[in-house]
Amino acid sequence: MLYGYGAVCVSMIIFNFVYNMIMKGSDSRLKKRSEKFNKYVSEQIERIKDGKEVRSKHFTYLEKKLSHVHKLMAFDRVLESVLQNDEPAIAEYMGLLQPVMLHLAEVYQKRDNLQCAYFAYFIEKHSFKNYMNMNDIQNVMIGYMNKDSLYCRINTLQALYTFGDEESVAEAISILDRSDSFMHEKILTDGLLSYTGDNNKLIHILWGKIEDFSERVQLSILNYIRFKSGDYCEEMFDIMQDKSKDKEIRLSAIRYFGKYIYEKAKEPLIAFVSDKNPINWEYAAISATSLARYEGEDVLNVLMEAMHSSNWYVRYNASISLENHHLNYRDLIEVVGGKDRYAREMIMYRLDSRRIEQDEKEATI
Repeated sequence: MLYGYGAVCVSMIIFNFVYNMIMKGSDSRLKKRSEKFNKYVSEQIERIKDGKEVRSKHFTYLEKKLSHVHKLMAFDRVLESVLQNDEPAIAEYMGLLQPVMLHLAEVYQKRDNLQCAYFAYFIEKHSFKNYMNMNDIQNVMIGYMNKDSLYCRINTLQALYTFGDEESVAEAISILDRSDSFMHEKILTDGLLSYTGDNNKLIHILWGKIEDFSERVQLSILNYIRFKSGDYCEEMFDIMQDKSKDKEIRLSAIRYFGKYIYEKAKEPLIAFVSDKNPINWEYAAISATSLARYEGEDVLNVLMEAMHSSNWYVRYNASISLENHHLNYRDLIEVVGGKDRYAREMIMYRLDSRRIEQDEKEATI
């Protein structure tokens, strides 16, 4: 899992490195191009301020010139400067670029992976959604997901998270999944969490297609739901209880009930923690964490019993949950730790950890 996540990160580093090398290697030419574009853009913005229309040939000029990636990079630099000023004339000018951006989206779809990835980065970077309707542009950019390039797909997804609607994001994820291209679950979950549209609507659409996705994508979606919505308790309960589901999928459902209290889930969580089969230690450990927010004598009893587990993670998570239930460790050690080496060592470990944390806090005061 870590290797896979690292592969995605390396892929993005390569994209950033190549992009920076291109920028650095042609910096003098880039500066000259930027100055030229800045002059043309400033002239048109001044016309808007004077109540005049932008010259039509300006848009034709941009469509032709910006079809070359080096000139698009120069225009990128110009927009960085221009958009620092929050003026109505600038916003109007940006809105008028909608046909140009649509044309460029179609042009760069036919280009190599790096140029395609760069355009996706460019369109997301400057928040064009704040100035224009992005529907036609997003429809074109969904096609970018068919590129055989991981960094192109990641940049495209990030752009769609920023300005795409719920249907376009769901379609892009479906294309990614069908492509058999590896993307670590955390990358996909983090991307979904950055979505700027209606998360509830996106979740509804993704849930409607959940069985069509691979288990890896399903896991990302379930984790996304856990962070964004508490409206799926019944659905998560069914997943948690379904033994035919993949282990990671069921564990994600168990984590869901650590964030959202659902009384119906309490008894199964207790059963997971009570399971002494060492093969099922992950279910016990995650369930012990989820029980931190559930009240009842039965909860306390099963957590105290879990302190005797031979598995370190089960004991550790149970100790954290007991701490959240405001139990005093010095009293607890008399109950469960006096004659049990496992419980005693875990309690002492937690006491030492708390003492270190307290010392660090006092040192910073």
